[in-house]
Amino acid sequence: MLLRTTCRVLLMLSGGVPAIAAAQSDTLPSASRENASATAGPEADIVVTGARLQAKKDIAAKREIAVISDSISSDEVGTLPDFGLGEALTRVPGVSTIQNNGRGEAQFLSIRGLNADYNLVEIDGVPLPANEISRRNVSLDVIPSSLASRVEVYKSMTAAMNGNALGGIANLRTRSAFDNGGKSFVGGRVDIGRWDFRRTRGGNPPSGQAELVGATTFGPDRKFGIVVAGSYFRRVSASLDSASTTPLYVDPASGRRLNPAISDASNAAVVPSVRRWLHYDNLRQRYGGFAKLEFDDHAMFNGALTVAEFHHTNDEDRQANSVTPNTAVTAATNTYTYITDVTPSGGKVTSGNYAQADESRFFQKRGIKYADLHGELTPGDHIRADIGVNYAVATYRQDATTSVFRIPAGTRLAYAYALTPGGFPQFTFAEPAYVTDPTKYNFYDYQTTPDDQKEKALTARANLTVNMANEDDGFGIATGAYARFLDRRYDRTVSDYTPVAGAAPLSSFIAPQRYTPYNSSGQRVMFFDPAAVTAYFHDNPGKFTANATNGQASLQSDYTLTEEIKAGYLMGRYARDAVRLTAGIRYEDTGLSTGSYNFTTLGKTTRLGYGQQRQHYHDWLPSAQLDWTVTADLRARAAFSRTLARPNYNDLAGRQSIAINTGTNFVTITTGNAQLRPRRSDNYDVSLEYYAGRDVLFSAAGFIKTVRDEILTVSDTALQPYNGVVTQVTTTRPVNASGTVIHGVELNAVVTRMAFLPQPLDGLGLAANVTLLQPTPPTVMMANGTRRRLSSLVESANVVANARAFYTLGPVTVQGAWNHLSPLLLTVSTTDPTQDVRYKASDTFDAQVRIRLSRAITVVAQGKNLSGNRPTRMVGPGFGLLSEELENGRAYYLGTLFRF
Repeated sequence: MLLRTTCRVLLMLSGGVPAIAAAQSDTLPSASRENASATAGPEADIVVTGARLQAKKDIAAKREIAVISDSISSDEVGTLPDFGLGEALTRVPGVSTIQNNGRGEAQFLSIRGLNADYNLVEIDGVPLPANEISRRNVSLDVIPSSLASRVEVYKSMTAAMNGNALGGIANLRTRSAFDNGGKSFVGGRVDIGRWDFRRTRGGNPPSGQAELVGATTFGPDRKFGIVVAGSYFRRVSASLDSASTTPLYVDPASGRRLNPAISDASNAAVVPSVRRWLHYDNLRQRYGGFAKLEFDDHAMFNGALTVAEFHHTNDEDRQANSVTPNTAVTAATNTYTYITDVTPSGGKVTSGNYAQADESRFFQKRGIKYADLHGELTPGDHIRADIGVNYAVATYRQDATTSVFRIPAGTRLAYAYALTPGGFPQFTFAEPAYVTDPTKYNFYDYQTTPDDQKEKALTARANLTVNMANEDDGFGIATGAYARFLDRRYDRTVSDYTPVAGAAPLSSFIAPQRYTPYNSSGQRVMFFDPAAVTAYFHDNPGKFTANATNGQASLQSDYTLTEEIKAGYLMGRYARDAVRLTAGIRYEDTGLSTGSYNFTTLGKTTRLGYGQQRQHYHDWLPSAQLDWTVTADLRARAAFSRTLARPNYNDLAGRQSIAINTGTNFVTITTGNAQLRPRRSDNYDVSLEYYAGRDVLFSAAGFIKTVRDEILTVSDTALQPYNGVVTQVTTTRPVNASGTVIHGVELNAVVTRMAFLPQPLDGLGLAANVTLLQPTPPTVMMANGTRRRLSSLVESANVVANARAFYTLGPVTVQGAWNHLSPLLLTVSTTDPTQDVRYKASDTFDAQVRIRLSRAITVVAQGKNLSGNRPTRMVGPGFGLLSEELENGRAYYLGTLFRF
């Protein structure tokens, strides 16, 4: 299937090459095509701007970089032409992003459709520490787009590159005062906007952003330069999460309970085990600054000192209402005692387990600051040496407060439910006034859980090259060293309180707002005032009892981690005429130490003990690349490399976090694995690139990755003793699974101007790409001792497609961008395959209109998610059951770009 699709697309592309190339030859003489500028030939009196200028820069960068790569460049005002850094990167061939909890901005980078953990993000060649609990990479939503002059995505690796990049490396290049001949400039943007899914509480001031960048050179012969940038971003919006997790199954013929872990549930009748709406009000803000002081003697030495600090905050109020059934089983008949009249389209619940209203207030602040000192010496035409040191600190802080109110189990919570394929279940209550009466909800739980994390990293690097530049012929050699020392500390404090009899009911705190979800058939969500609940808690300490396990819970998640990486490489190159061959080997030595608390249970007593775990490993990472300029317009590349992907720090911490569901007393234990091995991969790449001047690019790439020791987070559920009582315990842990082989192709076409079309259609441009994966998914060991092959790679899309069309007529440019992701596997169960969770395929469309008022001012209007895409999670047999659906809404912005 993958091969047939690839061949068809290649044939279509190849059919269009002659006509477009011929047209380009008419407007751009062959002898000058290679070095034509953006204003050459018939365009000498036209200022190339916006999407077209950016596309031209991207074509030039792909041709210039020595490895298989793609990039995104800044536009005429020195900023990325999309809404932000993450959105801009989704236009790069094979690149997609993962949103912050599906509700925020683009946060983590996926290259070639692969899990974000496979990839590495660098700034000026240095990986910065992680400011998120769950990932090793820095979050993109903390980094403003004003920081980047270009982001290069390397898809084949050399020995000189960091070995921790199984999928690829995204290197964000910061701007320089010596760009554009060292001319001074001030540029930036200001815009204002709104989201059509708006907050219900806290007001709705405008969203927007402001970025300002300035650069100049000064001093004798203008040898000194300075760049200063500042940015502020604010998003005011809301999200609705409709959840119906962990469905139950019933044999439609016998009415008996069916366990999908051991029986085929594909034809079973489904009973929703929960109906839950979660409404999020969010205020997200990002702010920070960047400064770079540079020196360039214009002869043999240049250097720079860079300092930067950025923060991202999220002030979130999450209100939720839910109802669950009583799932008791009558042992004699193996039927659900309180679930009757079950059919594929619905059934009845004669007694509910509980109805709940809860609220969580989260204030998250993630930050990163760094200082980088870098110098480069060129004592001869073919000799280059550089050295640099970087010190960075990343922080994550979350203050969370949760309040829970419940109506206890009883027949007054009875309801009938209705199901539609792939839809959200609808509950019709026997006593709706009872279920929605806030006086019936008792204060059930109050908890605060601050999280505090700090990660510090010191990175040093040095390189020496002789005769290794793109234009150099003959033999060349390069060598270098790299060292990174990282220290990470994570601390969590749990303060959980149980209200005593007489604590105020929900009606004491109820808010006047009620919200009617789009998928609720008119049922409304109750809200309450979190500030009033907190004030009540502090004013009435005698009405709350502290949980006896608070001390244990506050220690069991804590951990410390240190990681030392030392590396060196040796690389050689031979270039003659049109052929360049590069080969080398890199050695990386990794030392890891983690410290955490582990619990042991004896009878009904659980004890915590602090311990340390260590791990040490080293890797030899060979690589080779062939680069062949077949003709002036055609370039072929082939590459081999061995790379790795180290586990996330959170997975390496040998800790055990325990959560007890207060409604069912079910226990969930989340553990780390200090002995996780990194993924390792042998990578094979080929690429064919056709350039028709600076305006047209067609490329096709194929790759194979043979991955060993894939890492999966799995869960299993079983009845086992806990604190002396047999209960249902679900254990979630990261493990090394079997290997996988990933086959893939990438197809890319960029036509910045269709000069072969008659006026005014010649202002039309197109950039389109598709990445197709055909992986052999890994297998996991199930709780019953069997092995199961997964449906796909985790967090990896088999199809990533982007298409961007832009049209310029005079001062007006119109641009539309479409992005497609195929289904994405999220979580894996080792007890029940129907509990695997997968995102549905997604399609998003953004649009932008630019009107250039003058050489200095451009007005921009843009819309985000105009397709109304809702991230949707599916579970069940064949992933046919809705688990969660997120409504984030569309967004509209109006602003201006400027440069002086």
